[in-house]
Amino acid sequence: MLASLRGWLAVVAVMAFGNTLQCFMNYGFLADRLYTGTPELVNGLQARLFGMWTLLAAIVRLYCALDITNRPLYFITMWSFVLALGHFLLETFVYKTAALDIGVITPLIVSGASLVLMIIGLQYLEPQQHKDKVVDPKILLEQEMLRARKKHT
Repeated sequence: MLASLRGWLAVVAVMAFGNTLQCFMNYGFLADRLYTGTPELVNGLQARLFGMWTLLAAIVRLYCALDITNRPLYFITMWSFVLALGHFLLETFVYKTAALDIGVITPLIVSGASLVLMIIGLQYLEPQQHKDKVVDPKILLEQEMLRARKKHT
């Protein structure tokens, strides 16, 4: 499972690198493909900012594909998909700056599917390592909750 997920993350990262280039070369790309609800709001500054955000997501996802067993990186990558999914849902259904067409449906599918795959992949990750011993994250959470209760009593 993790090997397939690595490949998927690498493909998604490469696609994001391509989108980054499009944002820097032609900001009309965003008006024509993504923010079709209010294309007049798209300008060069917004395109470059979106391009930098996409570049950061691409880098994080590529590093996760290369080191998929790195739990903190794995969770950061998951959050990058949550943010992407949230962004496109908000822009489409709340702010109405994007129409529900192929330019928005594609990133919704990619971010949603990636998030689901990463959640499934969690069960294949090794437990966290702490100072030469294996620690179950559930036990760590319980220990932290006990410490917090003791402080308040």
